[in-house]
Amino acid sequence: SPPFTVPDTPRAIKQGPRAPPSGLVERAAAGARIEADTTHYRPLAEQAPLHYELRIRQQPLAARACGFGERDRRVVDPPPIIELSVTDPKTGETDAEELRYALSVVHCSLWTANGEEEEETALVQSDRRTTRRLMGQLVASPAVLKDENDREGCFFCFPDLSCRTPGCFRLRFVLMRIDPMNLQAGGYSPIITEVLSDVFTVYTAKEFPGMRPSSALTIALKSQGCNIQVKKGKERTAARSRGHASDDDEEEEEEEEDEDAAPERGTGRRKKKRQRQA
Repeated sequence: SPPFTVPDTPRAIKQGPRAPPSGLVERAAAGARIEADTTHYRPLAEQAPLHYELRIRQQPLAARACGFGERDRRVVDPPPIIELSVTDPKTGETDAEELRYALSVVHCSLWTANGEEEEETALVQSDRRTTRRLMGQLVASPAVLKDENDREGCFFCFPDLSCRTPGCFRLRFVLMRIDPMNLQAGGYSPIITEVLSDVFTVYTAKEFPGMRPSSALTIALKSQGCNIQVKKGKERTAARSRGHASDDDEEEEEEEEDEDAAPERGTGRRKKKRQRQA
């Protein structure tokens, strides 16, 4: 998508009297280690116009529907990775200071395949209640790291997204810039730019084709401390089907799959593995 120029008066979402959704302010503040010192804070209105662009470096491809329970939750594969670029429109140079602004956050939401409507809720047939269709950590904080080509960039990673129902969807990623001087109830968070992912498919448990091996980008970010899991995916499954995988490989694969599900199931599998090793 083409770069987006921040207007003089940025579009904003009013948070209203209730707390911001998904713990947005709390998550951003915790991830950025915000302190009382705001010496390096630059209000958006006082900046020269900048080009902000979100680029999806790793598109979501598939997921296994997790239904309406909480114990068997599987994540979107591969995990979406978004890169932010901020440039001066006059010189084309990157604004390194703005890239490192700690309270930039990206929020994720689920949309229809045509990108025209949000798929926020799903109907629970048993009692006619509605619940969120997209689960997990919907907000990501910035991480300035090097990619697989040793090039520095500002990344937002979403390793913990799950969808309750099967179908074809897109993910919408919205960049917001939190103002530490305006965190009270009723404050505003400007929307800077947004991007839609490609269409991905959420399968039923029987139709899900399995997890894919982690990309070079995922491995590179993980090696620098990013909280994202590295998977061997189909490569290990293919080896096991040829009879070359050891018992340890099979146990590691089961453990890896359970780590995608609810934490309590993964803990049980790891305990079982330790007992076998003993």
